[in-house]
Amino acid sequence: GGKIPNDMVWLLQAIESISGGFFLVKILFDDVAASWSRSIGIALSPLFILFIVGMTLDNLFKGLDDDARITLDLISISTSTLTWSSTYLAIAVGLTLTYKVQRYGNFAQSELFMMGMYLSMVMVWSDYFFPLYDAPRDGTLAWSLLLWTVLAAFVLTGIAGIIIDRLVYRGFRKKETKPQVMMIASLGVALILRAIVYLRFGAGKKMFEPDADWRVPTLRWDIPTQKLRLNLGNRDLEEGQTYTHGPTIGECTEIDGALQPEVSDSTPLFDLYNAANDCVTEATTGYAYYKGAMPLVIFSSVLLLLILLRKTRLGRRMRAVADNPDLAASSGINVESIQMTSAFLSAGISGMGGAIFAMTLRFAPETAFTLLLPSFAIIVLGTIGSVPGVIVGSLIVGFVRALSSPVLIAIGHPLGRSNYTALDGVMPYIFLIAILMILPEGIGAAYEKWKVDRLRRRAEEQPSKRWGGLLAISPLGALGAHNFQQRKNARGESMMIVSVGAYVFSRITRFIGGNSFADGSCSDDCQASESAATNFEMVTGRTEGDFILEDSPFSLSDVPDPPDGLDAWSHGQWLANALNDLNNSWLDLMNTELSLVDNLVSLGDALWPAVPLLVWIIAVIEGLYLLQGRDEDALRPATEFLYSLLAPVMQSRNSGSVAMTQALSSAKAPLDSFHTALYDSLDRFQSGFDRKGKYMLLAVLVIMLASALPPIFGKALVVLGLLWIVGLAVLAAFSGGEALGELRRLSPYGRESPIGSWVLFLSVMVFLLLFVEWLPVAESENHDFIKALQVSNVLTTLAVFALMAFALNLHTGITGMVNFGIIFFVGVGAITVGILTAPKDLHGYDWPVFWAVVAGVLLSAALGWLLAYPTARLRMDYFAIVTISLGEIVRVLLMGEPLLRAGSWGSSIGISRYKLPLKDWWFCGS
Repeated sequence: GGKIPNDMVWLLQAIESISGGFFLVKILFDDVAASWSRSIGIALSPLFILFIVGMTLDNLFKGLDDDARITLDLISISTSTLTWSSTYLAIAVGLTLTYKVQRYGNFAQSELFMMGMYLSMVMVWSDYFFPLYDAPRDGTLAWSLLLWTVLAAFVLTGIAGIIIDRLVYRGFRKKETKPQVMMIASLGVALILRAIVYLRFGAGKKMFEPDADWRVPTLRWDIPTQKLRLNLGNRDLEEGQTYTHGPTIGECTEIDGALQPEVSDSTPLFDLYNAANDCVTEATTGYAYYKGAMPLVIFSSVLLLLILLRKTRLGRRMRAVADNPDLAASSGINVESIQMTSAFLSAGISGMGGAIFAMTLRFAPETAFTLLLPSFAIIVLGTIGSVPGVIVGSLIVGFVRALSSPVLIAIGHPLGRSNYTALDGVMPYIFLIAILMILPEGIGAAYEKWKVDRLRRRAEEQPSKRWGGLLAISPLGALGAHNFQQRKNARGESMMIVSVGAYVFSRITRFIGGNSFADGSCSDDCQASESAATNFEMVTGRTEGDFILEDSPFSLSDVPDPPDGLDAWSHGQWLANALNDLNNSWLDLMNTELSLVDNLVSLGDALWPAVPLLVWIIAVIEGLYLLQGRDEDALRPATEFLYSLLAPVMQSRNSGSVAMTQALSSAKAPLDSFHTALYDSLDRFQSGFDRKGKYMLLAVLVIMLASALPPIFGKALVVLGLLWIVGLAVLAAFSGGEALGELRRLSPYGRESPIGSWVLFLSVMVFLLLFVEWLPVAESENHDFIKALQVSNVLTTLAVFALMAFALNLHTGITGMVNFGIIFFVGVGAITVGILTAPKDLHGYDWPVFWAVVAGVLLSAALGWLLAYPTARLRMDYFAIVTISLGEIVRVLLMGEPLLRAGSWGSSIGISRYKLPLKDWWFCGS
């Protein structure tokens, strides 16, 4: 009847259509018997979901008699996927490692990422590296500052992670605190770290530039691309209209001596093209070097972490502690040492990611926190605690983020929603919730189940030694293909890691060599120059040698102003000395840079192809063993010889370790004795007090604290102290025994007991009332009225948070599930009341406040009931992340969805001018 906005109708229809596609996939996962058709269907399910989304948008625009053109640059989406994936992965892998070993979600992980960002600025502002940072562009990249910054960020942030773990989380572990408490404690750590950064660096945005040439637009990879144009909605052309296809090489038409794209009298559903506007030049997409550094460093680091976890003794110990800390401790593993190592690695990788991320865009202290929730979405999507799962999850979330951006931009304008570009950040959450409805345990758990089933099936088969031998002799032997075929996955993985690692390292060092001052290197600018054959010659004019002082780019204009009060001669001498120091610092840095890149390039050339060839030789020997039917290990003679050489070294190391442990134990014994004696004396001192002495001591402490603190705190301590004394006296009179003993009997678990909880609540409430009574207001004629407003604001805020806390406690206490999304239901109720009570001429409905509140409560309750079934199957950690994602979805939708706006004439964001209950009564006397 026209009462429901048309926008809401088509929006709900679109949600229903896309949800139907996910439900079909869920049916495929849950109800279809295992078969090849099911496996193919599961593999094609992502394409099916994309098809459903495209079909829904097409039908939507047809129904609205409108059209939208979505242009997808396939290479741009791929590079954006890598950039976003690596950004999220830098935080997500730290979260995964912390959860894998220490069993809690660390909300301070993003702040460790933030520390890495600001450590990069500390490095460039240091006296040692500043000349390299301040040097002008010379057409060649300098690498030493970047490499040292990455290394320093890893080490220093890792040390910071150890310090935080020792100061905060170790105490919780000793008390066997619940993971929920540690999560909340980590949130407090995050707020403290962010506040410290605000105090030191301010709120201004900064960017890390290890060398001025990194921002040169021409320093990029130009990658040939394909572009896909989707024509959605109304594709009918009026009489005389034509459609111009995208330019494609070899398919253009020559008109008036120039090539023009094809023209047709109908609009296709999609158009794929690969040329620039001239129909000759291949279309390319640029990917800047400084953006490419992010995925390279982060994915390499995570793969190295995966190798450490799977191939080293430390990794085996970490996995043992993750599986069962008590059993690991009984096996002789130092659990606290492993916890400390985990804290170092998780913090170090995130800090290193922050240092690289600082190159990509301008950042502020809160930038890292905006990346935290998508990172949580990744670890949930990839299964919490699974490092391979988090890698796959980051790629999926990065792809969703990269793909959603051009789609939202294209459909936002015809739908009257130009702010839809802000919704690309919420797409990972929506995708996460949809995936968890299908796979409640995440992708990693599904992969592990598939791998177990696959191993069971393969265990029934005997691999062919002949095929294994042929694979070993072939070039695939260098990748360990024969070991994979023979079910020796560990050996195959090792061979693949060595060969692929040597190749990747060689490619990286060759790229560094081509864009540095390495011997014989020549970048694009060098190749375009007619007077220089190398980068070194382009800058210095010489063909070889080291840098000299005359090569310095600095002059007196680059020197800071001297101190005031100097005479003319001292002024000039100060400038000359400062310039000389600057030039000498630059000279040392550049010659160090020259030596560094030369060594890196030489190492890369030494590893490739020598290392893969050596691995291939080993594979050929193993292949010959397989062809001969021999089962022994081909590497055993070499390993036994190596062990015989290293045995004396290992024995001496073990002896030294034992001696050091004994020395430390003997030094620690007096400290332990002193610690025990101190606590025994304190216990005896406490037990020597009678009831009267305890009360006197309590009164003295209250008086001392009251005199040392500000008046309000002193008054509060006096009042609370008197109330405690009176309460204990009354309790002693009624019980006939010791008051404190009776209080301990009534509340055996302290504040977690019902009586203890009420005592703490009343104490805090009294302090709060005294604090509100003390809060000053400006002296004026309306002093009492302003004070009443102040008190009402405090009480209203207290009531709102108390209601949210009650709802959270009710849900957690009954179900045991931690709901971080209470704000979602609060937001739904607030938005409903605001929109329904806003005036009709300002996009509202002018409802009475009471009925709007009833509608808001019922809508929130209905959403809670609808979400209960699909989310109740999730484990506690997943449920917490899903619920916090719901709150983030509401926050972002408020910025981009016009249906969630009311109270203004234009398109301003938010809800205003809603009715205030009892407003006329409140202000009737003002």
